[in-house]
Amino acid sequence: MAKLIYPDLQSPRSELAVNSYGYLVTRWAKRRLGIEHGPWQEYALERILEHDADGNLLAQIALISVGRQNGKSVIVRSLAGWILDEGWKHPTFKFWTFILLAAHDARQARIPYEFIRRDLESYVELGDRASRRGMKRNRATINAGIEYNGVQINVASRQAGSSRGHSPGLIAFDEVLTQTDFGMYEVLSPSLSAIPNSQMLMTSTAGFNDSIVLRSMFDRLYRQATNAEQHDPSFIGLWWRTDSDDVGLDWDQLANANPALGDGRLSRKAIENEYAILPRGSWVRERLNRWHDEKVDAPFTMLQWGSCRLASPLDKAVGKYTIGVDVQSAWSEGTIVVAAMRDDERVGVEVHRHLKGRPGAPLVADDFLREIIKISERVEVEHIVYTQSSALLPALQKFGIERGKPMESVPIPRIVQACHDFAEAVASKRIAHDDPFLDSEMLVAQRRFVGLDGGWRWMITPNPVTSVIASTLAVAYADKAVAPVQVFI
Repeated sequence: MAKLIYPDLQSPRSELAVNSYGYLVTRWAKRRLGIEHGPWQEYALERILEHDADGNLLAQIALISVGRQNGKSVIVRSLAGWILDEGWKHPTFKFWTFILLAAHDARQARIPYEFIRRDLESYVELGDRASRRGMKRNRATINAGIEYNGVQINVASRQAGSSRGHSPGLIAFDEVLTQTDFGMYEVLSPSLSAIPNSQMLMTSTAGFNDSIVLRSMFDRLYRQATNAEQHDPSFIGLWWRTDSDDVGLDWDQLANANPALGDGRLSRKAIENEYAILPRGSWVRERLNRWHDEKVDAPFTMLQWGSCRLASPLDKAVGKYTIGVDVQSAWSEGTIVVAAMRDDERVGVEVHRHLKGRPGAPLVADDFLREIIKISERVEVEHIVYTQSSALLPALQKFGIERGKPMESVPIPRIVQACHDFAEAVASKRIAHDDPFLDSEMLVAQRRFVGLDGGWRWMITPNPVTSVIASTLAVAYADKAVAPVQVFI
């Protein structure tokens, strides 16, 4: 019998969790579909469907990541099928009258859709008139979707040809690695607030250099799994992966990223062939379930950067100042940057403080708040900016409310714009700097592309100062509109 392999990274179990609905889904799949979940699938369902003493689901956003072909889709297929057949009767799921299968394109979204449709055909009694009507709907077009027992299932993508108007109880977001911007996520996530006990279930293998939605979720999981951030029960992440990129054909290590190896789902011979043929990046992502960032050159030369050097760049500042702040996901180091417009219409930037934790004593939010207070006492601050994915987000939001400070969280689309603005500002000598720490950062600054239209942002580097500068410039000096994303259902 296959043994349970626990995720390498997982969110802590909340003290509010008293039980789970996962075992009901597992029993139903075996009885109705003849599918026996592997230990890892049982565990994943048990974790994402944990509930409190009142029966309410804890997780509103759930992330599951394993190597390719380990059976992620079976989890979605089983959960949606159980809701259609039995789960709709349960008080917790009574408002799950609409389930949305989302992906970047309609073809990907329809893969689980077709499995669910065929499953439904296999167990519905065709002699029942109402069932026959349901089966007719199951075979209908993409606009009709599946409907059974008052529960509808449809697909969503960026491709046109649909309608809107539903609030999903469940959004199953397949292969999140394909999301190269936050457009679909920003459109779909607000609908969760309209339905009690709603959930967005994200599944994916490790992503590419432009998988910014998945990277953001991974970073949040990493912070919670390492206790670098206080656990929020409304988010749960489970990530199976190897210990490093260089495990070769160590089968114990491969099982850590491919927990279905012990179930017989995956062929060792096929994996050996993958190892012999696949490019290294593909092997690391798809079989080891680890990130493999592809690096490209910096967007400007060191000569261009050097031409922006100006002694005491903030001495001729006019108007108010902007503070940019960020911290690594593990809270090992972080940076506070000050920026302001000069009287020569150049943007002066300067590192106020680079903070580093000690072994066994990581940084805490108060380390940054104290520095922000010191700056605010000396100069008039117009903005205190940080990214929406920053580990400092909760502390800075609270700080802004309690102190009445002008806090500004920067969404990912604005960061991408700001990176372009920053590079252009360097090339046109509209930046003024004279900080050796910034120089050291720029020597290793590289890009990773996001999206299909040439967009890019800074690589995740040992020190996040470059993205902080970009965020500062985006909020204070580059107020540009971001085109909305259309999502079709």
